[in-house]
Order: sequence, then structure tokens, then C-alpha cells
Amino acid sequence: MTITSRIFNVPLAALALAAGTAFAPVAAQDTVKIATASTSIAHGPLNMGVVAPEIFGKHNIKLTVSDLRGNSANCIVALISGSVDLCQVGTTTGTDAIAEGANLKAVAILTGPINELVISARAAAKTGVKPNAPLIDRIKALKGMRITTAAPGTAHYTTLNETLKLAGMTMADVQFRTLGDVKAMIESIKNDQIDGSLWTIGSLGGLISEGAGLRWISMAGGDVEQFNPLPYVTVFARGDWVDKNADLVARIHKGYADAIDRLKKDPANASKLIKAHYAPDLDQVLWDDGFSQARAAYFVGAKGLRKGWQDFLALQAANTKKTYDAAAFDKVVIPAARAD
Repeated sequence: MTITSRIFNVPLAALALAAGTAFAPVAAQDTVKIATASTSIAHGPLNMGVVAPEIFGKHNIKLTVSDLRGNSANCIVALISGSVDLCQVGTTTGTDAIAEGANLKAVAILTGPINELVISARAAAKTGVKPNAPLIDRIKALKGMRITTAAPGTAHYTTLNETLKLAGMTMADVQFRTLGDVKAMIESIKNDQIDGSLWTIGSLGGLISEGAGLRWISMAGGDVEQFNPLPYVTVFARGDWVDKNADLVARIHKGYADAIDRLKKDPANASKLIKAHYAPDLDQVLWDDGFSQARAAYFVGAKGLRKGWQDFLALQAANTKKTYDAAAFDKVVIPAARAD
């Protein structure tokens, strides 16, 4: 029997089905442009989506990512200008922009506290205080130190300011300056230009492994209990863009939720893939420590609590004296990203 005769012996219905399957159009993926303030492990759900593209691919999404290397303000600028579709950034940076008039929505809420204060071993030795001393003693030991973190209004800055208040101190009690470049932080601490930096977990790990720095206060590790429910990293989009792309926004949120699910349920493989791509040279022990802390901080389902969101706004208002009514949970967070 020839090939032709075999084909013509196939029932017409079967041929029609086969033809329909063979030539059915494949749904085109939507390309989503994301600017991220960081690619540290605190931003792990996005990292997971990059190293395992099938996670967002399942929802017909292809990601293109711009790493702004700690420059949170530029992330929001890129979003408002329309250069990107999404900005993944410290929550307070987004809510601060909203308070100043930006029409932004939160499409995914990713993590709780993910930062830590690392100070130089030299500075710690001068205080006579041990890194395992009571929290209040460690805070008081910071008096007069040269400390850097992100700009006022960011989650890092708010965290540092509120931590100092626990010991009856203010930012005036330390020599503060803004610094967002991790390499500059590391070199400045090594060369006695500054005494410490508050930044994302794992970023300053090399200082600890070399003995040049000490983990002084870990928000990710729960040292400051009242910070635990606060949403630290959020994915923002322009409000008009959300309104025009409701289906895509829903799929984006599902992609983030699936990425967090992968991080929590398959940590060994997730850790291996992300480290190989983003931190191949980082000491494995330090990486494992940072990864385990971040993994515990990821919010299941990429959803945040109303109370945590509102509490963070209250902290911002106390720091900046601005009004954050426009950034209220029910006004800004899309329903899919609400845990209550």
C-alpha cells in the first residue's frame, strides 16, 4: 500500500482532527517589560521566573528584565514614563510615588522583611558590644557610626529609622548618607570609609565570610519582631495600564504566585538555578543562609495583608510627614494580591 492510499484510507473525521491539531494557531506570548530595583535573593520570585521561564510561560508571558542595581527611584521613573510595564521595588518607594500623585497599582506583593545591617568588624570591636547582645544594646552601639542605606522614603531607610527609634534614637544619632551601590558599600566598609550598611540579605555576605564585617541586626531573621508582617517588595504597574490589560495582569499575578510556590516547594533546585545565574561566585554557606531567610519571607500566593500594608504606610507617614490616603490597601492593591 502506498503512502497516498494509506492516507486516503483514514476516515475523513480523523484527518480533519489531525489537520486541526497540526495547524491550530499557537497563542502568542505577551512580552512583559519589568524593571527591578535589584536581582538579590529578596527579589527571588522574579529571579525564579528568569531561570525557569516555563513558570511565566505557562501563562503565555515572556519576561524581559532590566536590573537597576539598587536604584529604586529610577525603577519608578521608568514605570511612570512607560519605558517598562512593571516595576519591582521596595513597597515604600511605590507608595511614596502614589502619595506624590502617581497612578500606580500593586499587582503582586512578594516578601516580608528582607534586609539586615552589616557593620565592619573594626567598628564592632570599638563598641565592646557582641553581635549576640540584646537588640537594644546593638542599636545603641550604632550611635555616631557612619551608616548608609537607600534614600529617604525607601523601605530600607524606613526600616533603619524605625529600628533606631526602638532605642530612643533618631537618624541624627548616626552619620547617615544615601548609598545604593553594593560594591561601593563593600569597598567603603573594607577601607574604613563607612562603618556599616543596611541592605538586602546576602548582598554584603562577602564581608562576613572574609571576617571584615558582622551581621549586626537581621530584620529577615526576625530581630525586630514588629516588622514581620510588613510588605517589603511589591510589583507595581501604572493604573491605566492595569485597567487596559486586566487579563494580562491576572496572568502576571499567577506567574508570581507560581514562582513563589516553586521556591517554597522545590527549594534545592530553585536555589541551585538562581545561584548559578545570579551569584555563582558567592560562598555556598552564605548563599544558603540568605536563601533560607528569603524563602521564609516570601508571601504565599504573592498576596499581602491589609494590616501589614497599612502599618507600613503609618511608618512612612511618621517618617516623611506626607499623607498616604491615596496609597491605602483597598485603593491600590488589586484583589488578586490581597490575602484578606
